[in-house]
Amino acid sequence: MPQFKQMPCDPKQMWLVAPSLDEMVGLDSDVRALSEAMDRLDWSAMEGTYSETGCPAYPPCVMTKLLVYAYSKGVRSSRKIEELVEHDVRYMWLGGQLKPDFRTIARFRKEKFNEVSELFADSVRLCKEAGLVSMQVVAIDGTKVAANAGKKSVYDAKRLEREREAVERVLREAEEVDASEDAQYGDSNGREIPEHLRDAQKRKEKLDEIAQRLSARKIVSTSDTECRMMKTTEGIRPGFNVQAAVDAERQVVVAANVIMEEHDHGQLTKMLDEVEENTGISACVALADSGYSDEQTLKELDERQQVALVAVREHPEEKKRSDLFASKCFLRDEERDVLVCPAGRELTYRQNVRAGSGTYRTYRATGCGSCSFRRECVRGKGHASRTIQVSVLHDQRQRMRERLASDAGKTVFRLRKTTVEPVFGQFKHNRGFRRFLLRGVNGASAEVHIALLAHNLLKYAAKRAILRLFLSLCNLAAGMHPSRRTPTARRDAFTWGVALS
Repeated sequence: MPQFKQMPCDPKQMWLVAPSLDEMVGLDSDVRALSEAMDRLDWSAMEGTYSETGCPAYPPCVMTKLLVYAYSKGVRSSRKIEELVEHDVRYMWLGGQLKPDFRTIARFRKEKFNEVSELFADSVRLCKEAGLVSMQVVAIDGTKVAANAGKKSVYDAKRLEREREAVERVLREAEEVDASEDAQYGDSNGREIPEHLRDAQKRKEKLDEIAQRLSARKIVSTSDTECRMMKTTEGIRPGFNVQAAVDAERQVVVAANVIMEEHDHGQLTKMLDEVEENTGISACVALADSGYSDEQTLKELDERQQVALVAVREHPEEKKRSDLFASKCFLRDEERDVLVCPAGRELTYRQNVRAGSGTYRTYRATGCGSCSFRRECVRGKGHASRTIQVSVLHDQRQRMRERLASDAGKTVFRLRKTTVEPVFGQFKHNRGFRRFLLRGVNGASAEVHIALLAHNLLKYAAKRAILRLFLSLCNLAAGMHPSRRTPTARRDAFTWGVALS
C-alpha cells in the first residue's frame, strides 16, 4: 500500500490557543513590506475628505492598501477583492479583518481618484528620499489601454446611417399597422402598436443623440463617451493613452497621466512639468520616441533649454530617399532664402504648408525639364519640377539628429527602451492591465495611479529589504568569533550590502 503524508492538523480540530493573524502571515511576506511602505505616505488629504458626523466609514488607508495590494497581484475586480478579503489571510491581515463589500470597494475606487493621484505623487517623494530616483535620465512614453467599451458600442457615420434607415423602416411599418388596425378595430385595444415597433421611436431618439455627437468626431462610443478609437495590439478599438515618465535609476515612475488623444504630440513638456512638480527638480536628460517630435514640443524644449533626446521624424515624402538628389543633399542659402540642387539650379521659396506634425517651407525649382538629371531627381506623376519642403524648425531638428548620432547620444538613448518599456511590460503583461474596468478619463486615471502606486511602493519595499539584509550582514560580521572578526570580514559585509542595494 502506498504511503502518504499525514495532515499535521485535522481541519475540525479545535485549538486551545488560537493563532493570531500576525502568526499566519510570514515575516518575509510581501504584504508586510507593502503595508510598511504605505504607512509612510501622507494620508491627511484623503482623510480630510470624510465627515466627522454620520456612520463611521472604512479607513481610507485600509481601502487603499487592499486595492494597491490586489492590483500588484493582477486582481482588479471588486467582487474578487471582496472574496479575497473574506478568505485570504494576507488580505485579512492587511485590512485588520474589516470586510468591505464589492460595492464599497468599487465606489471608493471611483470617487477617490484625485486623492489616489496625490498618493502616487507622495510615493515618488518616498522613493526619492530612499535614493531610488536620481533624475539624471527620465524616459517618457505612452501606451494604449482598451477602454471599458465594447466594439458594438462604436458608431461611425456609415453605421449611423444604416441603423437610421432600419429604424425609419420600422416606424413606417408601425404607421401602416396603426392605420390598418384603426380601420379594423376602431377605438378598441386592438389598434395598439406592438411593443417592438413602439421601441423604434426611442431608438430613433438615441440615434439622433449619437448623430449630434458625431458632428464633432468621426467615431463615438455609446457606453464610454470620453474614450477614443485607438490602434492597439488587438486592432482598432476604444481606448485611452497612458503616459508615463520613468526614472532610469531604478525604473520608478515619477509621473503619469491618462489622455484621450491617440497621438503623443504636445505631451512631452507636460509630463516634464509633472515630473518637476512630483520630485521638486527637473530632469537632466529627457528621452522620448518619434511620437513626441512634433513642432510645438521641439520649440518648447528649445525655449526652456531642456536637454532632450527625441527621435526626429523625417518628412513623409523624403523619408525613404537616400540617393544623390534626396532633400538633405540640397544646399541652403539662408541669406537669399533659396536651395541649390546638386546640378546647380536654385529652388525659391513659395509658401508654408502643414504636413504631419509640423509646418514646412515649400521651395520649387524652374526649368527642370531641360536638366539631364530630371528623371533621377523629379519623382511622381504630374510633377514638372522639383519641390522640396523644409521644416520651419530645421535647425532644431538637425541639432537633435546630430545629438542622437553622437556616441554619447547613442549610449544614453539606448536607456529609453530599457527604462520605460519594462514598466509597461509589468503593467500590462505581468499584472494583466490590458483593459480598464472604470469608464471615463477619471476612472481610467484612478486605475492607472493605483497600479503605478503599487509599482513604486514595491520598488521602495525591495530597497528596504536590501537595507535590512545589509544590516544583518554587518551584525553577522560584528558578531563573529574574535579570531575571525577581521577588518576584511567587515569590509566584505559592507561591500555585499552596497552591491545588493
